[in-house]
Amino acid sequence: MSNIHIIKDKINNNAQVMDVFSSEYLINAWEKSTGKEISQVVGNGARIGANYASAVLDIDTARRLINDFNMDGRVVLKTVKNKQYVIFKNHAGNRSIFTGTRYLADNPKVVDMAIGKAGVRGSVISGARLTIFLIVPINILNHILSDQKSMSKLIGSTAIDLVKVGVASALVGLAATATATLTTLVAGPIVVAIVVGLAASYALDVLDEKFGLTRALIKAFNDAYDNTVGEFGRQIHQADKRMKWQLMNGESVGQGMFY
Repeated sequence: MSNIHIIKDKINNNAQVMDVFSSEYLINAWEKSTGKEISQVVGNGARIGANYASAVLDIDTARRLINDFNMDGRVVLKTVKNKQYVIFKNHAGNRSIFTGTRYLADNPKVVDMAIGKAGVRGSVISGARLTIFLIVPINILNHILSDQKSMSKLIGSTAIDLVKVGVASALVGLAATATATLTTLVAGPIVVAIVVGLAASYALDVLDEKFGLTRALIKAFNDAYDNTVGEFGRQIHQADKRMKWQLMNGESVGQGMFY
């Protein structure tokens, strides 16, 4: 066999085929095969996941606390020489996370597990931040995938979502802080935070759907745009048409508009 044939055989035996498809082609193919619009699937599923992502993490934190302390685990806040401590009451030998009996209230481990007021506050802030970090990119993705792109819809839906996050976080913070003050149960505040957070998120979604808050805000943005930038654009268009007509009919261009 000649060298040329040997080279051709090696090329053929090691050949690889790569198909390149555009994102539009893949999206259209998926929508055609499933009968669903990808924007609806991504939007609904992702938004639900974003709204409840913080609660899922809190549930895992509560599970770890209950495993470490059981349901009746107790904690006491005590201030010594202007420093606040959290003191755990059950036997330290049974615990895997908090192996000591006393920690500063701002200890990273204490804050991370949402114990005490500082821990509750940190948990609420982290949960709100996580939700915002998820919601905003999801809204932008929905805007990109939507057939009817509208900046008013993107801004309006994002604004309402951020308001929901703020309201839910405030309710969670108040309820969890009150629980941390009224009870000594270690897992009490985080359990209350989970229940209130889920209830608040669901209630706000229901209220939004019932009273059309997002739709009303989008309409307000559209109306504001139409009455300002839109009206200015229409005036420019009319002036352009008028000047073209004057030019074609031998009239002084701009007469009756500028002088």
